Amino acid sequence: MTRGHIWPDGLIGRVMVVLLAAILLEFLGSALLYQYFDTSTSREESARNLAEQLVVADQVLSGATPVERHALESQLSSDHVRIVWRTVPIADQTFRKDALREVRDIMIDWEGNLAKRDIRLAFDRHNDKRIVGSIALADGSHVQFVTDMRSHLESFYLSAFSIGTLLVGVFLAAALVIRALGSPLRNLATAADAAGHGEPVLLTERGPPDLRALARAFNAMQLRVTDLISSRTRALAAMSHDLRTPLARLRLRSEQIEDEMVQAAIGKDIHEMERMLDSVLAYLAGVADDEEPRTMDLAALAMTVVDDATDLGQPVDYAGPDSLHAKLRSLRIKRALGNLIDNALNYGDGAHVRLSTSGSGIHLVVEDDGPGIPAAELPAAVEPFRRLDSARPRNTAGMGLGLSIVTDIMQREGGELRLRNRLPHGLTAELFFPQTQQKRP
Repeated sequence: MTRGHIWPDGLIGRVMVVLLAAILLEFLGSALLYQYFDTSTSREESARNLAEQLVVADQVLSGATPVERHALESQLSSDHVRIVWRTVPIADQTFRKDALREVRDIMIDWEGNLAKRDIRLAFDRHNDKRIVGSIALADGSHVQFVTDMRSHLESFYLSAFSIGTLLVGVFLAAALVIRALGSPLRNLATAADAAGHGEPVLLTERGPPDLRALARAFNAMQLRVTDLISSRTRALAAMSHDLRTPLARLRLRSEQIEDEMVQAAIGKDIHEMERMLDSVLAYLAGVADDEEPRTMDLAALAMTVVDDATDLGQPVDYAGPDSLHAKLRSLRIKRALGNLIDNALNYGDGAHVRLSTSGSGIHLVVEDDGPGIPAAELPAAVEPFRRLDSARPRNTAGMGLGLSIVTDIMQREGGELRLRNRLPHGLTAELFFPQTQQKRP
């Protein structure tokens, strides 16, 4: 989800937001109506019940002796209304409180014979949700009562709690349903990302019929792609391997040529053809490489590659830490770094290897002082069998597979090959590894 936006990027997240928004709007509307009608109905119903109990209490207590009246209090009381007999009334607040006046009007409207009676109502001093009151009997004594009337705010809180509980339940149910529907899509994304990189990741054919059909079609496509890549790899590998035999014979026969200039020219051509075959085999080896990642010292590997080059008299230098551990495939990284150094030597007459870290990850950089690559052609430089002749001498060896091999290796490592031109001239080729791959020594 992008910062500052509530609209998720993923399909599942968007479905969840739409579903929950619809549920929330529906329940908010019903909650407001429910709270309004429930509060009004509850208060009106309570006032009517109170009026009925007072009428009964009046009739029962009016015909009883004072001793009997005290005994009848518990029988006349209920769970919601407590009835007691007293000789004095309560202090009346009816005409100062609108809520009390509303209750009194409902009682009189429901029991008409209470209209001429001395009915007094007041709020309890210790509990403003409790109503106390009294009604005069014929002998001048009074029936006092205590009852609880639910306020609008209390009803709103109860409604909000019940609706919130229901929303949580609906959210969990919706999340489970959408997760069940979204799981095949996540599996499809994982399988699609792995397609063309080693063994196919076949999807389990489950879920609704349309998702099962999609999984079946995707599995068939993966098998076709895998067969196509395997057949291409086998054909190129066989051709490259078989060409080594006639090249070896040509080298032996060229050595019998007496003209040294012709012999040298033919030998150079044969050497270039061997380099081309080596690059093809290296590229195909990367396709079939099943090396597992392990914690290795990237600094030691870089220094080893640089030392091997300097031992051959090549102008290569290293700058960076003496030790830097990361979880990588060492043979792949060595091949990638070697290709970048070869490019720098071929087109820049020297290579400068730099290793460093930052908050985002590890940076293994190879710089040269060559002509660089035109900015418009940088994306095309990593395409297989692509030679950018405008940016390099035409007599350089290779088939344009060096940077393509490096790009493929970095994609498999979860990293990235970054190319940029230097000022005033030269090229910077960076192997970037995310920070998650960096390990403590």
